[in-house]
Amino acid sequence: MSQSDNHLAQVASKDRVPFPKKLAYALGGPVDILSVWVLVSIAYPLFNMELEMRPLYVSIILMSLRLWDGIIDPIMGWISDNTRTRWGRRRPFIFVGAILSALTYPLIFWFPVGLSPEQNMLWVIGFGIIFYTCFTVWAMPYQSMLMEMTPDYHERTRVTEVRGYFQTLAGLLNGWIWWITLRPLFFISDPGTGELVASTANAMRYVSLGIAVFILIGGLIPAIFVKERYYEKIRDRQKRISLSKSLKETFSNRAFVVLCCFTLFFLLGTAIFDSFGRYVGTYYVLGGDWDRGSFFAGWGTLVYTGFSLSFIPIFRRLSERIGKNKCLTISVFVVLISATTTWWTFTPNFPWLMLINTAFIGAGYAGLWLMLPSMQVDVVDFDELRTGERREGGFAAIFSWILKLSFCVGFLISGPLLEWTGFDASLEGAQPDAVYRNMRIGYILIPVGALLTALLLLKFFPINKEKAAEIRRALEARRGEV
Repeated sequence: MSQSDNHLAQVASKDRVPFPKKLAYALGGPVDILSVWVLVSIAYPLFNMELEMRPLYVSIILMSLRLWDGIIDPIMGWISDNTRTRWGRRRPFIFVGAILSALTYPLIFWFPVGLSPEQNMLWVIGFGIIFYTCFTVWAMPYQSMLMEMTPDYHERTRVTEVRGYFQTLAGLLNGWIWWITLRPLFFISDPGTGELVASTANAMRYVSLGIAVFILIGGLIPAIFVKERYYEKIRDRQKRISLSKSLKETFSNRAFVVLCCFTLFFLLGTAIFDSFGRYVGTYYVLGGDWDRGSFFAGWGTLVYTGFSLSFIPIFRRLSERIGKNKCLTISVFVVLISATTTWWTFTPNFPWLMLINTAFIGAGYAGLWLMLPSMQVDVVDFDELRTGERREGGFAAIFSWILKLSFCVGFLISGPLLEWTGFDASLEGAQPDAVYRNMRIGYILIPVGALLTALLLLKFFPINKEKAAEIRRALEARRGEV
């Protein structure tokens, strides 16, 4: 028997999720990526570089939507946990949410031509709130469904692995989205000269329609084909709980709080790499050439995707040998290498060196996105042992908000930090040397500080393989197997 067969034998047949079910769930993963992160990826090129909106205004847009998530996500998670229907707790919301999300997503980008920066900001915030409300109806039950597919410690990681492949591939669009929007297909006539010019704003109108179609198809598949494994056990046994009690119990879970704080600092550091780094790369390294900047962003995404796809199976196998906690530690160290070397790799003389950093980010993120969701399910088991309740929706809601908040705090910091460096978009590639120096210093110090903090926090996460097995035995002794 091969080594991989031995690992497979660790999962009892009754605990395995059939591959068609894994695939059906995984096809919803890109919906989550495209719905949230395309807007985040294109925000600064669209609103600041093209529409000349202040970086502070862009930060306000992103943070406003995340603050709204902070209100609506826990409510939807609580509603999902307390719903009882013949089709389950999650599936009806996933079905309806996919349809509503597809209908409302394009509205964000169809703002009228000629609005002032303030009016554009209000438009995006207003229709963004409408869309993210609909998207939450889909996303919270979808993320909760992952926690109900298997009780096995390793099989949870394998379900996450399959979803990770699809999410990583969907991330290709995030990296190439700026480049795509600058193609001649989307050029518009300049009102002053009559010449055809590139327009990210015009392009995003039509790109958003394509994304909406994908949201509809990918969003409906989990609702139709994935079963809620835990539902039969908790439907009659678990009483409905109030929203305030659910939130209180969630934040009293030490393991969950540690995981959330770790995630906040880890993603804060890497969000700086993506948002602030785009300016360092485009203006300092490439002299303010948008087309080259978008081209390198696209190539960076290809490198990121290649390394991420390659390291997903490596981290999955490694986690079965050394545990999820140690795998996550390795992921942080890999990303730290990227953050600490940008002073030397982001150089106008050798612009392709920037891709080295992207390679490290791709490898590190493979471990992050594989371990975090799986560890979150272990936390839900720990909570059930403490409280006697299965509250996947409550945990999914708070954790989802932390994920999005982490990135957007990074983007929020990037806006004022960019203004503090003295950067002026109207100067394009002719920024003063002092501005470039300030940008490069900030690009190293903030990510490294955030990542070191995340590494320290991870030491306090209390659930390992042995603890998870102990929790499962206690739960099955109390309420039986699922």
